[in-house]
Amino acid sequence: MENEKKIPVLTLLLTGINVLVYIYIEWKGSSYDAEFMLQMGASSESLIVEGHEIYRLVTHFFLHFGFEHLVNNMLSLLVLGYAIEGVLGRVRFFLLYFLSGILAGVTSIVYNVSIVHEDTVSCGASGAIYGLTGALLFLLILGNRNRQRKTTEVPRYLLFIALSLYSGSQDPTIDNAAHIGGFIAGFVICLIMTRTKQMEVTYES
Repeated sequence: MENEKKIPVLTLLLTGINVLVYIYIEWKGSSYDAEFMLQMGASSESLIVEGHEIYRLVTHFFLHFGFEHLVNNMLSLLVLGYAIEGVLGRVRFFLLYFLSGILAGVTSIVYNVSIVHEDTVSCGASGAIYGLTGALLFLLILGNRNRQRKTTEVPRYLLFIALSLYSGSQDPTIDNAAHIGGFIAGFVICLIMTRTKQMEVTYES
């Protein structure tokens, strides 16, 4: 029974849903067609802000532009989900993932409307996944604080995050605002969850 508890059921379910959605998209049209992706629920500032199609803040992180986009995000989801789901529990993991994805979308909209002044079509699970990245950082900090002998996990992980965000900022096709928003959201949400649950987290990487 102990091994069953370690299986990240929700992570696997979310991965499966993303894959099935991608297969459906490719069956009905093309994941590279921006107009078609809008029909399927991709994010657009004008449709969300002016059209009040708020549902796109959720549907957009189940859609992906192409197979490579899907594979990269799903591998990240599997790795991070395996590390986090068992620590937080399925309900809190579910809330963490969805709230991070939504807030990542909101951050992207605010950035594009107020700074870039462009209406963009965006989708992908990376905002929610960066939320998991932020949550894992918090858990590593918390776990390291409870150790008598400190490790170098936190600074190494911070370096990885910094390099990942920098790499994203160099590619104009990547929604880095969503990544940053998701990351901050995940860190704060995880902090709140561990406080409200009043649990002593001894996170082992």
